[in-house]
Amino acid sequence: MATADQPFAPAGPLTFLLACPKCGGPFAVDDETASCACEHCGSLLLLSAPERDELYFADDQLRSPEGVLEMVIRYQVQGQRAEFLALTGKEDERPPPEMWVQMRLEAFEKKLRSQARVLEAHRIYVPYWHLTGWIVQALLGRHSNGPKIVRLRAFAVEHSVPAYDSQQANLRDRGLRLSRSRVRPLTVREVQERVTFLPWAPVPERSYREIDRWRGQDLDGSLETVARHVSFLDRGRVLVYRPYWVARVTADDDQWVLADGGFGTLAGHPDADESGALLALAAGDPLRSGEASFRRVHVVASRCPECGFEKALPPGHHVTICSNCHRALTPTPDGPRVTPYGHCVRGQATLDGEYLPFWRYRFRIEIAGAPAMARLEDYGRALFPQGTPPGFRPEGEYLWVPAFRLLGTEAGDEAFKDLAEWVHAAGLRAEAEKIPIGGRPVTWGATLSEAEARELLPFILTAIHGTASAARLNTMLMQRAVSQARLTPSDAELVMVPFDVAGDALGIAGTTVRVPNLLLTGGPELDAQRATVHGPRVVPSAP
Repeated sequence: MATADQPFAPAGPLTFLLACPKCGGPFAVDDETASCACEHCGSLLLLSAPERDELYFADDQLRSPEGVLEMVIRYQVQGQRAEFLALTGKEDERPPPEMWVQMRLEAFEKKLRSQARVLEAHRIYVPYWHLTGWIVQALLGRHSNGPKIVRLRAFAVEHSVPAYDSQQANLRDRGLRLSRSRVRPLTVREVQERVTFLPWAPVPERSYREIDRWRGQDLDGSLETVARHVSFLDRGRVLVYRPYWVARVTADDDQWVLADGGFGTLAGHPDADESGALLALAAGDPLRSGEASFRRVHVVASRCPECGFEKALPPGHHVTICSNCHRALTPTPDGPRVTPYGHCVRGQATLDGEYLPFWRYRFRIEIAGAPAMARLEDYGRALFPQGTPPGFRPEGEYLWVPAFRLLGTEAGDEAFKDLAEWVHAAGLRAEAEKIPIGGRPVTWGATLSEAEARELLPFILTAIHGTASAARLNTMLMQRAVSQARLTPSDAELVMVPFDVAGDALGIAGTTVRVPNLLLTGGPELDAQRATVHGPRVVPSAP
């Protein structure tokens, strides 16, 4: 987790700690996991979100009044160390020997432990909204005095805000983020065991105003921006209860402390009146007499319904291809469902090779001063009525979106842009049927849902531009042809497109298109490259 003291701590999704409904074995998933296999019994598990807000709670590192007392002692010993060093810390003096400091501290701690007591301690659970999504920016700009270019950048948003009434309570939590927290479902049993909860309130409007401020910033500091199209792709929100302790302890003196159980740290020193008022706010029914609401886990069949082949569904895959019969399978609570799809032929002699998935849409686009259009050639002529720039040749009646997750790292953003520019000028011929049996094709599953792909369609209209056409774009044209355009897509089709193996990447021979394997397989190395709005270059302005 990140705090105000560590604003640039590693960001990352929440980890949900769930249980297999078949064997009860625990497992951990993040927000992008659609299905997984139970490590204990091997069952195929499908996850689905409820239709209402999800409620979870975070673990308590302190766990007991004795844990709170240990934390207070630790802080006082650290404070005493600072005092010892300050007494001898003149610029012209050497610091005292570490052995001398340790001897003094041991004596101080021994005396402190003989006197320290917890007079009373109350654990309360405090609610926070955790909002997630992506800020995606299509940027027209240049590097220094270079030519204009179009770039796509995506920045993860993991934004945590108090869900309690901050006018009545002060938990000293300014700047807190729940990134990488591990949370568990808040069930009726957990409520009964933990008893004391602050009441929660709907997401305050100011939370989205802060996201709007991020939208308005130049998050890619390497580019001198001329124009941009920006959207916040909302991935949803969850309510997380975090543990705090309000305790009265005596050591050198009698004092109230506010301890953050989630971090195991001292949050502040409220006085007796503030402590009493905070405890008076506590309620006992965060579920509001309703059922628990959290990510549901379903045990589903893992066999392909077409051929009976045992097919594992990798985590995060919304659609996967059966390696035996080449049918596309979508996980559902009733088991894998066969989903129609098509495939492209790029002149290869065999069906071997590696196939990447794309969502494609027929479209209708309306821009001011031009008739409605349903082909990219017409759209290009509307943009450049005096003649299209050299090399700008998008064509066809479809908009294509890569159906695998790329956006979110600099390398992934660049690969997304290159793929979009290439695929709309490639003149691909798609067969409206599965990949035929024969050969040994390698198929990559769809890890980007159709709903997410649909939200990215306006950015495809900017990604199709190379350097020549970017040179003729400007702010007014970007607004007219993208931001203010009315884009109406059809239902989506899934199409598998063959790629060439190019070392540690997939690509298209004779082009600069390249998708590194790391972007396809993911993992900690890729997670470390994630771009977030909380990076050092982004400093939200004051409200």
